[in-house]
Amino acid sequence: MNSSIGLCEHCTFCRIIRSDRGSVFYLCERSFTDPNYAKYPRLPVLSCPGFTPIR
Repeated sequence: MNSSIGLCEHCTFCRIIRSDRGSVFYLCERSFTDPNYAKYPRLPVLSCPGFTPIR
């Protein structure tokens, strides 16, 4: 992963989406159940109350 995305790089709720054209997007899966989270947050994410580290 790329450290320029911030906290998402180490978050359980981050899923990498790759388009057919080669673009890469970082999906926040918390957005599925909580509207306070952006589906595709502006990067880098430096602060997030829902951050859950990958174990």
